[in-house]
This record gives sequence, C-alpha cells and structure tokens, in this order.
Amino acid sequence: MFSSKRSSLFLVLTMFCGIPVFAADAKPAATTKASANKKSAADTKPVTEAPEEESKSIEQHVIDTGAAVSDNVEALANRMDLMLAGKKYTENINESQINISQLVSYTEGGIIRNSTDFGLNLRLPNLEKRWQVRFSSYDEEEEDRDLSQKIVRTAPRQKQYGAGVQFFKKLGDIKTSFQPRLQLKNPLDVSYIIKFESEAKRKKYHLMPKFELLADSHKGVGEYLSMTFIASFTHRLEFSFMNEEEYHQLRNDFFTQHGVTLDHGLNDTQSVGVGASVSSENHPFSVRGYSFSTNFNQLFFGKILNMSFSPFLVFTRGERFKGKVGVSLNMAATF
Repeated sequence: MFSSKRSSLFLVLTMFCGIPVFAADAKPAATTKASANKKSAADTKPVTEAPEEESKSIEQHVIDTGAAVSDNVEALANRMDLMLAGKKYTENINESQINISQLVSYTEGGIIRNSTDFGLNLRLPNLEKRWQVRFSSYDEEEEDRDLSQKIVRTAPRQKQYGAGVQFFKKLGDIKTSFQPRLQLKNPLDVSYIIKFESEAKRKKYHLMPKFELLADSHKGVGEYLSMTFIASFTHRLEFSFMNEEEYHQLRNDFFTQHGVTLDHGLNDTQSVGVGASVSSENHPFSVRGYSFSTNFNQLFFGKILNMSFSPFLVFTRGERFKGKVGVSLNMAATF
C-alpha cells in the first residue's frame, strides 16, 4: 500500500514539475546551491566497482533522487512566485517543503492502526516575505496542540484535508502569526488562529511560552496556552518539561496536558529518549489518561528520511485505566 502511494506521489511530481524523477538522466529544473555541490557516486567510480561500494552507490542514488525532488519543488514554487509577483525582488532561497509520513501502530488486544499523511509548505518570497501557503491532509495546528501525541504517536491523525495561509509579523521579541484554514468537506469549514510566541535563553536553559486565540464553527472561540522549559545538560543530553491548557467556549471544554522527556543524541543521526505525559478534562474534571514511552530515532539518506520506533504503555479512562502495551513505527520524509 505504501509503495503504491509513493509511486503516485512521484507521478504527481512528474506531471507538475515536468521531470521524471525515476529517469536515469533526470535533471532538476532549478538547481539550488546545496544540490549543486552534490555529485553522483556513479560519476566518480571506475568501471569495475568493489562489492563494498555498491551500498554507497545506492545510498547516494537515494540522496540524489531526494535532492532532485527538492529542486523540482523549489522550481515549481519559484515559477509560481515569479508569476504572481511579476518580477524578482529577492535572492533569498525558497524554503518550500513537502512532508510525507507513514504511521503503523500496534496496541495490546490486536488493534493495528496505520495512516499516511502529507503536508506542503509553499513559500513565495518575491510575492511576500512574511507569509506562506500550507496544504495538508490534517490540521497541523491542532496536532501541534496535542502534547501526548507529540511525545509518542499512538493513534493516526484525524483526516482533515485543507489549505491555509499563514501571515507572520514580529512585534519586538514576540513572533505573531495569523492563519485562516479552509477545510475541504461538505459543507466547507473555516477556522482561524492568532498565535503569539516568544523565547528566552540563558546559558543551558530555554523557556518557550506560546499563546493562541482560536475560532471555528464546531468548537466556538477558545484559547490555548503552553509553556515549555528545556535544559541542555550536555550538547547531547536534553530534558524538557511541557505544560498546556486549552479551552473552547461552545461546549465549555477545558483540557490540560503535562509531559516530560529526556533525550540523548548518540551521534549526528541517532538518538534515544524516554517520555511520560498525563492529561485531564472537565467533563467531569478528572484525569483522562497517562502514558509512558521510549523511542529510538534514526536519520537516513542525508537526513531525508526520519524513522522513529516507540514502545509505549498507555492508561485511559475509557479502558478503566487498565494498562495497554503497544509499539509504533513512524517514518517521515522531507523534501
């Protein structure tokens, strides 16, 4: 199933970008500075190759393919940018990205869940430096407010296909943004978010407060507040303490979430960590659930592919707080 979806993605990229990604002689429409420095391993190898170098050539081929996809996404974004802006006003690198993720999770009792999600962040620097267009199969802002799933993903994202425009403005040390998002369903649904973010650093300590004003037709108006504290004990060992609360007026819903994580970087591409979270709600006001997890993260192919393997133990009120053991595998590719 994943293979077919991956093939469909490359077919779409081929149609829109005008370059067959799988072709051996494919060249990006626009070459970035990063990809210009990359050379295919096949160009520098002699005709007779040593067996141990075959694996390197495969990895280099994947890296080059990822660079070609990234270049085509950037070229498409640049063409749209110049078409809308009329002329080139800036030499800044276009930071448009495509994200694709695949989740497979298994929970005690034979419950298997899987989902495929995508997101496209389209930046148009010549048209406007301080806004971006976002297309995704889920509500990225709503996912970002779910602390327990950020620590360890145990459930698929809720499908909410839509598009949003995000506007940025910096007020002193506070970063502000406004995002209306159109959800593609019948009837169409629109939500709005005004976000205020800041950060304070002092040696090894980092404090990040965030406040959001929310509005949509299903939950009414609301607010969200989070406070994250990070302590870096060494350049590879990091402790995080996170607190969140969220309120929606229409149904008088109030939620809180708290979590801690301890992460250790083994090297530049591998890391391990442990985490715990607890959540509560006000209907009635009580603990909704808590979880414990470990995770192993690995970056592949020049950090194009990120794989996360996470065993977990969850206790939920719906299961009368009976512990459920599970494991999840999440793979995400960024171009």
